[in-house]
Amino acid sequence: MRKTSVISALILAVVATILATLPASLYATIVALVAILLGVLGWRLSTDKLQAKSTSQLAILLSTIALILSVYKYIFIPVDIKESTPTEQHQEEDDFDDDADYDDSLDNDLEEVEEKPPLNLINANSPIN
Repeated sequence: MRKTSVISALILAVVATILATLPASLYATIVALVAILLGVLGWRLSTDKLQAKSTSQLAILLSTIALILSVYKYIFIPVDIKESTPTEQHQEEDDFDDDADYDDSLDNDLEEVEEKPPLNLINANSPIN
């Protein structure tokens, strides 16, 4: 019973610490409270049987840190809720004329280029010649 409560308290404390750093930190308070309760239960059972208490103390410490962090984020960091308000979309008229920047000389340069036949590299570098 003691090992089960201590191990589950430690796992829940780690999960609560990770959840406390995410935007949905409100869920971390519930997980941290459960981890604190299981850690205290494991601590009480280990003091009755004179066993090691360090793991249960670690679980209590981690879950307390997660609880403090999640409560801090809930109180001091506002959540941005974006309301969907209907807005009118106006299509701005384009004052920029695309044809004004078009350069006709580039088209003429491309037309003047003569097509050259490919070189016959196989026959040119033949060692038999």
